[in-house]
Amino acid sequence: DCRFDSYRGHMELTTPIEQLRGIGPTYQKRLRKLGIKKIQDLLFHFPHRYEDFSNIIPIANAKTNENCCLQGKILEIKNSRTWKRKMFLTQAVVGDKTGAIKVVWFNQPYLTNILKPKDNICLVGKAVFKKNGLYISNPVYEKLGHAMSSGTSHVQLTHTGRIVPIYPETERLSSRWLRSVIRSLLAQFTNRVGEPLPEKIIREHQLLPRQKAIWQIHFPDSLALAKK
Repeated sequence: DCRFDSYRGHMELTTPIEQLRGIGPTYQKRLRKLGIKKIQDLLFHFPHRYEDFSNIIPIANAKTNENCCLQGKILEIKNSRTWKRKMFLTQAVVGDKTGAIKVVWFNQPYLTNILKPKDNICLVGKAVFKKNGLYISNPVYEKLGHAMSSGTSHVQLTHTGRIVPIYPETERLSSRWLRSVIRSLLAQFTNRVGEPLPEKIIREHQLLPRQKAIWQIHFPDSLALAKK
């Protein structure tokens, strides 16, 4: 999450990211390594895949070796370290009214600063069965909270019940952080993106208008629209 105020002066698509309050020097450096130097570069930094948070099943219905989407409350969460492989494990137990299941993340110890007991979360991941029982391995998660304005306010993005974009997470830029940044900028700058194609071509080939296409590639209403 970040705090934005992109109205410091007159902002355009070509405005350097350094002028966006909420993106400090550390993140500016990481973005530049990806070739992201201007506002328009962020709008055209597209997801490489999506997770479907729209088909939530009861925890009791999770099956071995199948991907699933679960929603529940964190009953416990802690970090440990495997000395053999020198790997951090974040282990949690998440429950709903049908039961509880273990959740394991690898080498993400910072998660205990974000996720706390009694938090409600939504998980998408593969159910794996080992000697200690069934658990969800390294899932994508969304912490559930009250959706807030995606403008200049501090935002807690809640995507439950929809398709969630996953960005290439290079240079220590998480999808969660990028979603927050890009959604805020889309709300402010999409109407400034020009349409390069004649209306006749758009109609003939059943294409999405460019402004709609940019919204749908980042926050699609369906996988079909994301593909389109």
